[in-house]
Amino acid sequence: MHFSEDTPSGNFILNSYAPDSITINNQEYGRTIYVSPARIIDDIPLRRSDQLDIDSVQFIIDLKPELLLLGTGHRLKFPSADIIARFAQLNIGFEAMNHAAACRTYAVLAAEQRNVGALFLIDR
Repeated sequence: MHFSEDTPSGNFILNSYAPDSITINNQEYGRTIYVSPARIIDDIPLRRSDQLDIDSVQFIIDLKPELLLLGTGHRLKFPSADIIARFAQLNIGFEAMNHAAACRTYAVLAAEQRNVGALFLIDR
């Protein structure tokens, strides 16, 4: 599926998604990636969604997004309750969803100039 969204300059546009890749500003990423309106972080050491733990998302907590969208590929996979609880304790919104829903939601929130982050898990 392909889509694009007109957004204010500085925002990254999620052009397309697949279970094993995300295309942002016409560059394809085949590994786990974090995107926000201000940055892309693509050197995340997560290689599988089952490696997701508190330590692996600490860098996101340090960035202090208003909301984190967790894209889990073709199917929705929930992270551990510890991760969800940690974001709740810090008053950071947290939503797990498949890549399609995460891309759509990210595009809307970024266009509204919200402080949103999206972590797209690409299992390798």
